[in-house]
Amino acid sequence: MAETVNISHVANKIAHDIFKVFFWEMHPQQDTNFECVSDTHKSENGTQKRTHPGDVVFHYIDPYLNKRIYLHTDLKSYKKSTLQQGKIRDSLKSLALTVECAAISESWRQKFLSIDQEVYEVRGLLFVANHDGQATEDFAKYLKGIAKSNIPVAKGQTLHILGPSEINSLFSIATDIKLAIQDKTLSPSYRFFYPDLTLWKRHTADDQRIGATIEMLLSPYFILKYPAIVEDGNIILRPGSLIYYSRPGNTIEEFVYLLDSLSRCQLVNAKEQIRIIAFKQQRSAQIKNNFEKAKHRYCKMWNFEGDREAEIMSISIDALAQISSNYSPDEIGWRL
Repeated sequence: MAETVNISHVANKIAHDIFKVFFWEMHPQQDTNFECVSDTHKSENGTQKRTHPGDVVFHYIDPYLNKRIYLHTDLKSYKKSTLQQGKIRDSLKSLALTVECAAISESWRQKFLSIDQEVYEVRGLLFVANHDGQATEDFAKYLKGIAKSNIPVAKGQTLHILGPSEINSLFSIATDIKLAIQDKTLSPSYRFFYPDLTLWKRHTADDQRIGATIEMLLSPYFILKYPAIVEDGNIILRPGSLIYYSRPGNTIEEFVYLLDSLSRCQLVNAKEQIRIIAFKQQRSAQIKNNFEKAKHRYCKMWNFEGDREAEIMSISIDALAQISSNYSPDEIGWRL
């Protein structure tokens, strides 16, 4: 019973601290097993599996795939002395079998399906936090050393991994968004921007507030659009875009590409402001200088002058302070 309470507590804390900001929904059913329906799924001792675990299930609509994505999530937290490559590999193996079963299990649908008669896809998410802050590089090294051929991911299915580095970044971004809303530098009515892509078209309305996909959150950059904030008839914040940028900013060329992408998405105009937040912890000391040079180079490339040049030059970039999450098992009883 204690572990059930602890997992429920952790799931709610994660949802509140991080994923609520990204509009992920969390199924209320937590820390419960569902029946295994595959004869080929065996335990480590070779016996037939009877059930698969489920810590928490997050879900959101993917606007390009036009379906609801369920992330069947395995929550883990380690300190440096207990983090081992074998544990990560075993967790991925178990999660791969779990997701394969979840895709066809009536027991899973009964427990975790939020909306009936809706197109959906079940994926796995391994969420690995490092509560002493000492094993971030170790996790990346261990993960890189695990051969994909050793993980039994079924055809057509997907596993996602959020390690300590990604968790700290998302925690920092989520905190920054909350503070920006409090400081009125971001409207609470923000939404995530999904442009039409070359091979994929958005199936949702442009102004619809839907969750940030996990692919978006792990991409080189993602965009929040927000309306103006008006108080007592006065505009205290112009509408605009907030771009969270994950690259280190080592080159001028990467920022020229970013500016061109923003222009092609028709985000650059005189009526709206654009702010870029660089959140990678290991970023270039020259990131601001590189960005300023990129703006000048981009305007020269396209012969921008006057108002158009001013629109490009008004785009700002700042660095995001990293804030470490601390999901300590001593405080919230997380499983080791």
